[in-house]
Amino acid sequence: MSDQAHKKKRKAYLWGQGAEWLSIALLTLKGYRVLARRFKCKSGEIDLIAQRGNLICFIEVKARSSRQDALNALSWHQRQRIIKAAEWYLARNIYGKNENIQDFCCRFDLIAVEPWALPTHVKDAWQREIKP
Repeated sequence: MSDQAHKKKRKAYLWGQGAEWLSIALLTLKGYRVLARRFKCKSGEIDLIAQRGNLICFIEVKARSSRQDALNALSWHQRQRIIKAAEWYLARNIYGKNENIQDFCCRFDLIAVEPWALPTHVKDAWQREIKP
């Protein structure tokens, strides 16, 4: 990898890190408690997992140069990987702790981050039935 490509990749990585921290701040101000950041398993990765009351949100953070680009950046394949990772997370952390699964609701959100603007929190960005 050339030095120029390495610098570009590093800059994108840092921009993504900053977007995640900005998203955490936004969620905290909205009353959410962040349960996990950059959750990874064999099935996929979830940027943020947050809870407010009995609602568990699986959140994808997209940082782009414009809000519209960020909102359009989530592909069908990425959604499927997030859904599989969410099922894995719930199986290990909620259902596995003898919690009553009827007490929890799940939602998939997207937070779009663009330079010099507040993040856009899209609640229920896509829907999918979670398999217990």
